[in-house]
Amino acid sequence: MKKEKTKSTKPAEEKSREIEEVKRPRKKRSKKYWILYIAGFAFLVYASFTIINQSIEINSKRDELNKIKDELNIVEIQSDYLNKVKNYKGDDLSDYIENIARENLDFVKNGERVFINVSGD
Repeated sequence: MKKEKTKSTKPAEEKSREIEEVKRPRKKRSKKYWILYIAGFAFLVYASFTIINQSIEINSKRDELNKIKDELNIVEIQSDYLNKVKNYKGDDLSDYIENIARENLDFVKNGERVFINVSGD
């Protein structure tokens, strides 16, 4: 025995009605949700802008802090040097004064010759 193909006895209109019944109508989104989406997007933009702005500000303050630390180190070195000089006595003090006079003030001792390099080398 051969199996016979069964043909549907339903008319075409009934089939289309069944298909239509299966489809669910789309729900319309209310305006409240769109407002929430826009508000959420605006918040994200604001938050990202704020984070970027603060990171730039943090980097500039970090650079400023590093400059101040460098200046502090220089001042500490100068302070240590001045404390060392303050404790000079006798020959150490006279050698220090002579050294400052020669190097910074361009003084010379009596009888010394001064040679000036005109070429700039």
